[in-house]
Amino acid sequence: MLFWTAPLIPLSKTICSGKNENSIDYCKLTIDNDDLSCLAERCAKCGACTSVCPVYQVTGRESHTPRGRLHLLGRHTSPSSSTYGALFSACLACGACLDACPRQIDTLSLMIAARHEIPLLNQPHFAEKLLARKSLTAPSLLSGLARLRQNLLKRLPQSSGLRHKLSLLPEDFALQPLTPIPAEKDTVTSPAEINYFSGCLARYLSHDISRATEFLVNHFSGKGIETPEKQTCCGLASFASGNRKEAQKLARKNITAFTDNTWPILTSCASCYSHLRSYPKLLADDPDWSRQAELFAERLLEFSQFLDTQVSSSPGSNQAELRVFYHDPCHLRFGAEKITSPPRQLIEKICGQPPQELPLGPHCCGQGGLFTIAHPDISKKIMSGALAEFKELSSDMVVTTCSGCLLQWQQGLQNSKETARARHLAVFLAEWIKR
Repeated sequence: MLFWTAPLIPLSKTICSGKNENSIDYCKLTIDNDDLSCLAERCAKCGACTSVCPVYQVTGRESHTPRGRLHLLGRHTSPSSSTYGALFSACLACGACLDACPRQIDTLSLMIAARHEIPLLNQPHFAEKLLARKSLTAPSLLSGLARLRQNLLKRLPQSSGLRHKLSLLPEDFALQPLTPIPAEKDTVTSPAEINYFSGCLARYLSHDISRATEFLVNHFSGKGIETPEKQTCCGLASFASGNRKEAQKLARKNITAFTDNTWPILTSCASCYSHLRSYPKLLADDPDWSRQAELFAERLLEFSQFLDTQVSSSPGSNQAELRVFYHDPCHLRFGAEKITSPPRQLIEKICGQPPQELPLGPHCCGQGGLFTIAHPDISKKIMSGALAEFKELSSDMVVTTCSGCLLQWQQGLQNSKETARARHLAVFLAEWIKR
């Protein structure tokens, strides 16, 4: 039995006039009990969210469903309970529930707001999550950890168990050494006309992603790109964990980092793009930054969308048999723009053949940022389901544009002894062109 008898501790009151009756103001990360009652009553209990929730599919627990969490919040629950913390952290924040809900009840924003109320000590694996989040928000720390990790990998023997735990990046799992992607000769002389928000993985840990992105942009558009040094983590990890102030601080830093010009801002990470687009909502209650956030969001370009507009048709070369599977990041699949066609069209244009598809359609990988730290067992079970379907394809390669998804697939393929590899879409396309 759950904690039905725990005393009711009301969440902070912030009723927003004129808002949609099926949603809450997620940018404020607070909910009123009247809002909860209204949302709970509007939930039809139809089960649409249970049919798409990756966590529920592997645990079978009603309390892990969006409707279950909504029901719990509408009853006597307490953020001081560790059970409460465990239940509300066991969500990937993938957005599948909102996409499937026939009444468009914003259970995703509700869940993030609930996390804001949970004391740190009541969150599962709080120390590991805190370290990961702080590393992402401190560029110097992340850069230092990356150098330390590389030095350790050079010295540890191949059979070392510690080496396996430290191997988290595509180049570490490669069956053969990755060939660095050189810049085109005219890249250096091409004037920069596009800004690049690289994301933490491409900037600090897997430089091939940023090099490949620069090569492809210049190769197809003839434009150079500029990467502002003052950019930092997009803030998604902070926001998803319920730390609104930290997420807002990072948003202001990134907006400031791109004020030297008015060029478009390209990002090659799906999760970063999704969160950067939310800056106007995140800073909506800040009169000094709300308009700047809107202008920033209007400049954003998602990698596959942009490149798809630059490639007119298949180059007509390298027509080898293509056995590549494109993995849809949840942030693009369930986002407002539903970016699923551009990456597939891009692969077909450049490689001459479309990517393979899973038998049962797109499948969440179970990474979810800090979710994989808080709930590693659930994360692995979700990944196992995706791997089982992937094995039916006999593919040689998995490509995606989400940093978290990329790491999850690399680890999943390695742990299951698969010979297939995973690449960022930019790296895969750049390598294909340079064959």
